[in-house]
Amino acid sequence: MKKRTIILLFIFIIITISIILNPRLRTISINYFNKITVLFNNNEEDVNYIYGIDVSHHQGIIKWNLVNKWGNNKIEFVYIKATEGATYFDKNYRMNFSGAKKNGLLTGSYHYFRTSSSVKDQFNNFISHISKKRQDLIPLIDVEEKRNWTNKEFHKNFLKFLFMVEKFFGKKPMIYTVNSFYNKHLSGRYDGYHFLIGRYGKKSPFMIDGKDWTIWQFTEKGKIKGIKKNVDIDRLNKGFKLDDIKL
Repeated sequence: MKKRTIILLFIFIIITISIILNPRLRTISINYFNKITVLFNNNEEDVNYIYGIDVSHHQGIIKWNLVNKWGNNKIEFVYIKATEGATYFDKNYRMNFSGAKKNGLLTGSYHYFRTSSSVKDQFNNFISHISKKRQDLIPLIDVEEKRNWTNKEFHKNFLKFLFMVEKFFGKKPMIYTVNSFYNKHLSGRYDGYHFLIGRYGKKSPFMIDGKDWTIWQFTEKGKIKGIKKNVDIDRLNKGFKLDDIKL
């Protein structure tokens, strides 16, 4: 980090001198500096970030004792699917939760919110299948659909569900959604909540209302020892700490 800063400072000094001696070099010099800055930033070591994963029965039987790293990066937290809608319970939830906890990972649970089920039934389904006292992380609520309800009904019902979860756990849950759904349906609302945003590729989430994402799910094709199938890889925003999402 220090070496990179010194090199960038040296380049900046050279550019400043060039501009002073010849103003015509201003545009060329600044463009060059920007390219160099991007190059250095892109080469930043991945180990400087905090990584996690999220899993469900789709990953099959996971050998949690082998789940330690993604490439050279340590896996430090995991969100595990517990429930969906009013009746669905993930068949691998208890096995996944116990295995992750035993392996020393910070562990949390998530519910997939459906707009085809009542808020009360979904809440009861979620809390009846998880152990509040065993959670390391604030609960995660996955919302990716807006069918069956009007816009007003959707926000009223979703907020009601979030309030019920908050009252039960004592902390606001984190909201998961994909970047496009956030910008189209959630933007400008839900102040005070952490967001785990799915946007696959090299470009980090762009939230049009200026909010900061807390966690970025940047790929669904992660390869991790102990997990046979591809898995979602998540990265904590450097502006936040793990303590921010701990229960």
